[in-house]
Amino acid sequence: MTILNKFIAINLLVIGAISAPVQAQVSSLRDHEVQNPVDISADRLEVKQKENIALFTGNVVVTQDDMSLVSDRITVFYQSERDQNNSSSISRLDASGNVVLTSPTETIKSTWGVYDFSEKIITLGGNVEFSNADGKIKSPRLQVNLTTGQITMDGGRVEGGSERVNGQFTPPTN
Repeated sequence: MTILNKFIAINLLVIGAISAPVQAQVSSLRDHEVQNPVDISADRLEVKQKENIALFTGNVVVTQDDMSLVSDRITVFYQSERDQNNSSSISRLDASGNVVLTSPTETIKSTWGVYDFSEKIITLGGNVEFSNADGKIKSPRLQVNLTTGQITMDGGRVEGGSERVNGQFTPPTN
């Protein structure tokens, strides 16, 4: 094979690899039903009725269907209007301290988190570590879209430079 033929063959392989469709991994939280009941347990609860917040502290565990969120502290923001069952709707959960979000296929650890019910988005930040069967990725910030299942991880600026998204993946075995 001449050098020109080798060059053409290599380029065809590269072009074929580039043009092949890439399957993006989708979170098992895709189509997560945010309106389903949310169960919360903790060591302590403080309700601030005038501010429409409830503050759960100490070994807080939040579960909704097959998703769980564990944290040192959770602030629940709820709407003041009540439904026919005399209960309020949750609009947002703010988590801080040793945050761990788990689903059937992934575990995400972080320093803080926000679960926005109306936007159907969970945002986690501060030393985020995402892991699943395929590997582990670290970044300063992660966002899960509960409608599409898309997970987005961002780098960020930190004192003295910038922080990048870093990953470690397990290659398939032969």
